[in-house]
Amino acid sequence: KGDEKMKKFLVLIWKFCRYLFWSQRRAKETMAYTIATAFDLIKKEFEENEMDSLVDVFLAKADYSTKWVLYSDYCLDDDKKPNDVITFVLVPYLGEEKYHEMDTTIHETQPKDIKKARSVSDDFMEYIKQQSVFSYSFIVKDRKKLFGKTHEERIESVTGLLNEVKRGIGIWKRNATGMEPIDYYDGLIKKLDRLIKEITPKKNIKEHMDILLITLLGAFCTAQILKKCPKLEVIGWFPDRDAINEACDKIAFPLFYVFLYNHIGGTQYQQTMPKPDNTVVPFYDNFNRIADVICGTIADYDMKNNVVSKEKFSEVLRGLIADNMFIRTYRLSVNDENVNLGTIQISMKPFENNRGESGEE
Repeated sequence: KGDEKMKKFLVLIWKFCRYLFWSQRRAKETMAYTIATAFDLIKKEFEENEMDSLVDVFLAKADYSTKWVLYSDYCLDDDKKPNDVITFVLVPYLGEEKYHEMDTTIHETQPKDIKKARSVSDDFMEYIKQQSVFSYSFIVKDRKKLFGKTHEERIESVTGLLNEVKRGIGIWKRNATGMEPIDYYDGLIKKLDRLIKEITPKKNIKEHMDILLITLLGAFCTAQILKKCPKLEVIGWFPDRDAINEACDKIAFPLFYVFLYNHIGGTQYQQTMPKPDNTVVPFYDNFNRIADVICGTIADYDMKNNVVSKEKFSEVLRGLIADNMFIRTYRLSVNDENVNLGTIQISMKPFENNRGESGEE
């Protein structure tokens, strides 16, 4: 009889534990639901035959380089622009000679950012089109909704994602050998702990969401491309000067590399990054002009009315972006219960839209 009672008691305990497990699992699945759905859609885009073949063409053009640099620029919350845009530009490092050639040519043909320039030169645009350059831009509308409908849901999403990163780094720390990596991982865990503790119910988490969105988008898309390389040695992320790089205790760079490593399939490679300092012109400023020109143009382009504010943006649309298969533009948005990812085709040629009507975008 005692054994029977014990069995029933254990069954009850087991059912209760199972209930707790599934409750926690459902909570985890709903946490950051919309942001997870967004990346499912992006993954499907990269798995499409057309996109898969395009990546193969790009990598072949880049000689399946083992060293890569990702540049980026953002135009967010500018009331004078119709679009909020995050732009990434992936470029292979093909040796010192090629690096200096590109650096010099960009400086000579387009010495100023698009915001300060009166025009964008044809020589610059033609040169970029000849190089191994892959750009992916995201127009993000109401981007905070990607982390939840309410402030409470967004706090849960942000803290959940940061805790997931912290757990991942904890695993790396346990598997590390030598004091240098262990100390580095310890520092990251402490930094994440501080960030998580600072997030109170009334905390403004706009910077946290922007950092997570930028690093997730950049790392995820870059991984979808580079995981097809047979060998990788070095990957670097070199963003344009922006306050976001130094916000939240400069957590953007560690987050980017954690996300990249997780999505690229565990391939071993060296990470490289600049020291965040918005007061100094970075040594890679010329290379980031590619992202600057693309991002600035897409941010200015009122697609609904098919107009731009200045002629220089029209020059870029026609001379660099239109019909360029290696410059991809997407619209990422949330409405009601749906997360939407749309491909924006910018072309000089008439095309058939979904209603079967001819038009241009």
